Amino acid sequence: MRKLIFGVACIMGCYSQLMAHCQMPCGIYHDEMVFDQIDQFVETTVKGISVLNDNKFSTIQQRNEFIRWIMQKEKSSNDVAELILVYFLQQKIKPNEEDTAKRVLSAHLLLFYLVQIKQTVDLKVVNDFYEEWERFKLMFHIEGYKCKVNQVKLKKWAEKRKQAQESGQESDSSDAEHSHDDDHDHDHDHDHPHDHSH
Repeated sequence: MRKLIFGVACIMGCYSQLMAHCQMPCGIYHDEMVFDQIDQFVETTVKGISVLNDNKFSTIQQRNEFIRWIMQKEKSSNDVAELILVYFLQQKIKPNEEDTAKRVLSAHLLLFYLVQIKQTVDLKVVNDFYEEWERFKLMFHIEGYKCKVNQVKLKKWAEKRKQAQESGQESDSSDAEHSHDDDHDHDHDHDHPHDHSH
C-alpha cells in the first residue's frame, strides 16, 4: 500500500512539474488571437450599451433585445475576465520580472473595469477599460500592433451621441446601430498585421 501511495505521489509530482510551464498547452492560444478576442469584446460592448441606452421598451421585441444584450454583456465580461486571469496572470506574467508589478496592477484594473461594465450602461467605463487595455498590450513588447478597435472611436462617438441627445434628436436602437456601424470599416475587420516581438 505504501508503495502504491508513493508511486501515485511521484506521478503527480512529475505531472505538476510538466504542467507548471503553461496553464494552457502550447499551441491552443496565441497572443494575437487573445488580443483580437478582447478587442472584439470592446467593440461589441459599445454597440450593446448603445442599444441598451436607446431602447424605448415600446415593443416586446425591444424588451427582448434589451434582455439579450444584458445577458451578452454579462457573459462576455466574464469570458474576458477568465482570459485575463488564465492567459495573462497565470501564464504570461512571470514572477520576479522587471515589469511584473506593473503588469499585475494593470491586469487587476482591467478586472475591476469588467465588473463595472457588468453593473452599468455607461460608455465611459468601456472607454476606461479600452484605454487601460491598450496600455496593457504594450507591456508585452508588441511593436507595431495596429488594432482595428481604434475604429470604435469611443470618445468621438460618445460625444456625437451626447450632442444628439442634448439637441433632442435621440435615435432609436436601430438608428444607434446604424450610426455605430458607420464608424467602422467592416471590409477590413481583423485583417490587420500583428507584428510581435517577444
